[in-house]
Amino acid sequence: MRATITCSACGTVLGVPKAGMPADGLPCNWCGYVNQPKAEPKPEPAAARPAASETAPAATEAAAELAAWSDDEGDSLPYRVPPDEIKTRRCDQCGELIDIHAVVCVHCGYDAETKQKAERTYQPIDREWEAGWPFERRLAVFLVFQVLNAATLAASVVGDGTLPTSIFGVFVAIFLQAFVLGTYDKVRIRRNRKGQAEITIIWRVGFIPLAPKKVDWKVREGVAWGHYDSTSAVDWFFLIVMLLSCFPLAILFWWFVIRADRFYAALARDRGYPDIYLYRGMNERQAKDIVQTATDATGLPLVTPI
Repeated sequence: MRATITCSACGTVLGVPKAGMPADGLPCNWCGYVNQPKAEPKPEPAAARPAASETAPAATEAAAELAAWSDDEGDSLPYRVPPDEIKTRRCDQCGELIDIHAVVCVHCGYDAETKQKAERTYQPIDREWEAGWPFERRLAVFLVFQVLNAATLAASVVGDGTLPTSIFGVFVAIFLQAFVLGTYDKVRIRRNRKGQAEITIIWRVGFIPLAPKKVDWKVREGVAWGHYDSTSAVDWFFLIVMLLSCFPLAILFWWFVIRADRFYAALARDRGYPDIYLYRGMNERQAKDIVQTATDATGLPLVTPI
């Protein structure tokens, strides 16, 4: 039977001459393409061939390796990743994934070349913010009210008022003034040189400080800020009453209570939902400052852009 080849260009089956494949190639009768003869592999010298006993373990190991991996995504075997597509490796110290070319681990600071853990230092942070007026201004206003209370008590005693009733009224006024002026919170954000961060909220009730409360910021997803509206139906009711009784006071109430923009800074969870408020008030700059400091100190992401 005459030998044949298939044209590499058009696929036409060509008959090979009885003398064999021409050295300069066999032209195709259909497309004219000259098909070159295939180069026969040279026999390998006997000295270079590995013995059967040497190739058997290697073949067995290669077969076992291939059997442990699969390119089929539908089976249960692990998928083989080409070496040029591997971008990460595990840190020898902490086991976290890092860039394959990284020398120092970004998670624990371990140096793969020196085999030592690099000691990373941070810029210390220690800042405090008070909600609303600072303590000194609140105390000064409270003392001014005490002077007025003393004058009111003196006028009541000189007049027809009885002393016990006048004293009781003054004490009630002092209690309300202390509660309104001296009840607020303060947030403190700290970070030491080792990178350990702490967020503390301290409440004052009637100017008396309560025990500091540490915030577990590590279980939160990020830091958020934004606007909020605290106006309620009660505020609108008071505005209507003031409009009917004292128009100037109603204007002030509308300007400072209803109209004013309010901002918050908070630790967030569930894709940006405010979980723990660090600030709520009308000072936009203070809210942004708290958010930025909390992000720098804890490393939590900013879930809402400033």
